[in-house]
Amino acid sequence: MQPLNRRELLLSASGGALAPSPAPRYRKGFWCMGFPKTMPYVECFRQLRNAGFEGLDIQLGDEVKLSSPPDQLKRLADDARKAGVTIVSMYVAEGLNANPLNDPSPDVRAKGVAAIEKAIEISTYLDRCPLLLVPGRLGSGAKFQVGYQDSWDRSTAEFRKVIPRAAEARVVIGPENLWSKFLVSPIEMRSFVDQFQSPWVKVHFDVANPMQYGYPQDWIMTLGKRIARVHLKDYKLSARSEQGRFVDLLEGDVDFKEVMACLGKIGYSGFLSVEATQDPKDPDRLLKISRAVDRILALAG
Repeated sequence: MQPLNRRELLLSASGGALAPSPAPRYRKGFWCMGFPKTMPYVECFRQLRNAGFEGLDIQLGDEVKLSSPPDQLKRLADDARKAGVTIVSMYVAEGLNANPLNDPSPDVRAKGVAAIEKAIEISTYLDRCPLLLVPGRLGSGAKFQVGYQDSWDRSTAEFRKVIPRAAEARVVIGPENLWSKFLVSPIEMRSFVDQFQSPWVKVHFDVANPMQYGYPQDWIMTLGKRIARVHLKDYKLSARSEQGRFVDLLEGDVDFKEVMACLGKIGYSGFLSVEATQDPKDPDRLLKISRAVDRILALAG
């Protein structure tokens, strides 16, 4: 009798099915706004896979809407699976941006809550992708609109209304660290999430957004396991006392080696999704971005 080779031993030990290889620690995603707004997601899936990406972050209000019927959503999820692409997250823009959770009007806030509840339902058809929510903004430019304490109290109260629905649907919801002048420090973001004591409320973390007033590695270590998804951008600080600017990956001041080290320390595993602008004049832009992400991932060791 011939001795079993390694493959046969693995098949025997697994009951006939070859044991799968370990999944990669980090996976490459891409934000849908890096494509023309009119491009169907199915074409985005194709281009992403050709460039070496595995995921797409989408926005509610574009191809997927609050009114999208289940059949359309199921087809989109099927198209993504066939293409080998994961729907990484969904930014709830439609219905919420116009009806922020910190608005003084209870009627406006109720519309925002309704949009989130509908988005949770939509997510269940899209393999339960996490939802990125913007609780509200304190103002627009130089115009002050809503106070910080009122924003905290109102958005907290409205979040509590949707958490049971998120838990029932097993869909993660949570804010991102944006330039909204709300939740502007890692300690505030941590406190906001922790007050709900729910595994279904987490953070979407953008590594470049803190650069004007903080450091992404500090945010990562402060938030820890609360981070559900990570967005990649870069930011170039000004040498003078003025605002810097967002730039292409590896052309700014984000210390990606430290960022990757900190993500490793907190045990983050999952998608790193690039937020990038379009450039119709550069047909190889997506591939160039993919290579830049590879360089960043290589820093993880």
